[in-house]
Amino acid sequence: MSKYCILFLCFFALWINLGCVQDHKADCQIMGTVEGHVLDGKTIYLVPVLGPHDASHVDSATISNGRFRFAVDSAEVKVIRVGYRYRENIEDLLVVSEPGTVKAHIGKVSSCGGTPQNDSLQAWKEQMEQFRQTLAMLQQAKMQSSRPDTVNLLLTHLYRHQQQSIAAFTKRQPKGALRDFLQKLYPNIQ
Repeated sequence: MSKYCILFLCFFALWINLGCVQDHKADCQIMGTVEGHVLDGKTIYLVPVLGPHDASHVDSATISNGRFRFAVDSAEVKVIRVGYRYRENIEDLLVVSEPGTVKAHIGKVSSCGGTPQNDSLQAWKEQMEQFRQTLAMLQQAKMQSSRPDTVNLLLTHLYRHQQQSIAAFTKRQPKGALRDFLQKLYPNIQ
């Protein structure tokens, strides 16, 4: 066989192999908006909640016209946050990078939704915020009360109710990143 024929076969084999390579498409698209345009041109980060926070595990995007986008191919709970210099009045946001399009809004009160686990995560966040508000109100009442024991009883009841709510919420979650995250976050809740 001539060397030209061998060379042609090598190029042909290479061409066939390159033609078989498929573009890897991310399973999860996080489409986000940012309150106001003061962060345009700034970097926003997608950081895993659990695990390493090194360059190979943290993603970043530039905010442009109040929007950002991440493409993710692993299912896990992550945090969307802006750089430390710009965090005043900006709330970090937990998201689940599950298949589908996640809609995220970053601002004074951040929110997410658009996929089953992110809709559940948003409901959990709202429930925890209600708990924090009630807790703050009761703690304020305790400081001003002439009967702090009565308020302590209410605080104990509120705490038990919160623990039961978290346990029920966790059990309702299908197997997946959110359920795993909640079980790690609240290991003693049954």
